[in-house]
Amino acid sequence: MTKSTAGYTYSETAAMQNVYTRKILQLSPSVKLVFKVLEFKGLMTQKEIVAESYLPPRTVRYALSILKKEGILEERLYYKDARQCLYGVKAPQNDELLSNFACGMV
Repeated sequence: MTKSTAGYTYSETAAMQNVYTRKILQLSPSVKLVFKVLEFKGLMTQKEIVAESYLPPRTVRYALSILKKEGILEERLYYKDARQCLYGVKAPQNDELLSNFACGMV
């Protein structure tokens, strides 16, 4: 879904990224990488993030904790394996996951 403002169109993903830009500017590159992976891929487990980003598991855990502390990340229960969580980027306006929008679930 695209919106038109001031003569140009932009996606909702781009609008949400602008909201988080101020928050992630001061964060480390590894945290930014995990944010981008979650933004583009949608809901993922920690193992999937490690495989996609080529970061060590400990670095991914650290990045997830920082993103959660900043209020950017949301966790969900992974129904296939209750020992794991699914991680996604929170939508700033209505607190729904941005990954739901990316997956076409909204």
